[in-house]
Amino acid sequence: MSLLNSRLMQEKSLIASERKQRTTRSFMYGLSWTYASVMLQGIVKLGVLMLLARLLSPREFGLLGYALLCASFIERLGQAGVGAALVQVRAFDIDAVRTAHILSMLSGVVGALGMWVLAPFLTSFFGEPELLVIVRALSVGTFIEGCGMASDATLQRHLRFKELTLADNIPYVLSMGLVATSLAYLHFGVWALVWAQLVLKGCRTWILFSCTREFRGGKFQGEKAGELMRVGLGFGLARLLNFFSLQGDNFVVGRLLGTEALGLYSRAYQLMTLPAMYVGQLFERVMFPTMARRQDELVELRRQFLLSLEAISLVTIPIAIFMYLFSEHIVLAAFGEAWSGMVPVFSVLSWGVFFRTAYKCSDTLARSVGAAYSYAARQALYTVLVVGGSCLGAWIYDLSGVACGVVAALLLNYISMTRLSRRILDLSWRSLMYAHIPGVNLGIVVGLSAWLTRDWIQTSIRHAVLVLIVASLVSLVAGVLWMITWHYRRPPAVIQEVCDYVKSWSEGRAARAKATA
Repeated sequence: MSLLNSRLMQEKSLIASERKQRTTRSFMYGLSWTYASVMLQGIVKLGVLMLLARLLSPREFGLLGYALLCASFIERLGQAGVGAALVQVRAFDIDAVRTAHILSMLSGVVGALGMWVLAPFLTSFFGEPELLVIVRALSVGTFIEGCGMASDATLQRHLRFKELTLADNIPYVLSMGLVATSLAYLHFGVWALVWAQLVLKGCRTWILFSCTREFRGGKFQGEKAGELMRVGLGFGLARLLNFFSLQGDNFVVGRLLGTEALGLYSRAYQLMTLPAMYVGQLFERVMFPTMARRQDELVELRRQFLLSLEAISLVTIPIAIFMYLFSEHIVLAAFGEAWSGMVPVFSVLSWGVFFRTAYKCSDTLARSVGAAYSYAARQALYTVLVVGGSCLGAWIYDLSGVACGVVAALLLNYISMTRLSRRILDLSWRSLMYAHIPGVNLGIVVGLSAWLTRDWIQTSIRHAVLVLIVASLVSLVAGVLWMITWHYRRPPAVIQEVCDYVKSWSEGRAARAKATA
């Protein structure tokens, strides 16, 4: 009997080990493709921003900022969170895809009509007559985006990150890299950006639709529609509140400080969120479908969450410190002398890089387990903090005051979302603190090396781009030496996980090559 129990325990252990390896392989496969996607898009985006900043004025960026604010608001108001519900729902089949596709198309129609009708009121609110035609033009993109929502969710659910990479990057290169820059060079002004937005959404929807042809069958079912709407309404409410939390500061700046101030602030915030796009989006796109497929396995969810949090802290905390120390050179290298007014704003916003990125771990976890309404409640709190902090900051100290209020809101939101994750996963505060320690230590090393050499680099090199290159190399060398010296015997858990995966992958490849020889 004891021998039988021993064998059963060994089999259970083997099954658990194999399941963990499959999850790790799926996660790392998705991470590699998403990393390539995010890196490519980030590089192209930075290059396009640098080029467009020299072809368009801050006011033209401000006009597009107004229009995109309106478009994003109407889209989230009309969408019922069907896409996220399709990824998270347990009973996933071809009928669910068909049902979600019809619901998402209807939401696109509602959003487009809403933008068309509300355009005059939004124009009057911001006091910019040009917005009327711009907002109505962008309403076409709202309908197009709704048509591809279910296809996007289907690819996420099946962890088909290769196709998602193509859908994210090819349209962006064609729209922003080709259409926007060409039309801006031909003096189309803000319409260069408007046409680029329409081309972006059209190309992306076409690629998504082409990659999901095998899911075009199925029937619309009222029961599945009800289930998707029930789950999706919570996600939709959270998305709407998330819009207010992410765009509330732009509303305040545009309303209280003017169009040109919005142009400066929006570029500074976009530059600050590049690490969030590089890192946060990287983990979010992979974590959500992976966790949703394992939403009943608490131990695996806990492991993935802590590993992701540790990885984000290792990357973003050193980046945030570096961005603060070299904020002036980053702005001058990216946008030029005409945008020097955004340096104080950007230097303050750099303190929020980690909080802006790391809260996505808790965001993704809450959506993966279906805790949509708990997540929505915290988004409501975040919205109040962002709008209140922005108003108070604008009243006290203009744009820099707004940046201070936003950073404070990011910190409090991170604490609130981390508490939610702790409750869902039954984590201790000690384990959460340990996940931050490697990033804090690396940040101290990188920050000290950059700070000690900053004056010498600035006096020796005059060009902003060269200053950033040399400073980045110094910080990188210091960080690598620290990792080798202090963590050679006991590396951070996420690095150990990656090393084990690479070792397992290389051994498997060698075994297959030997078998076929």
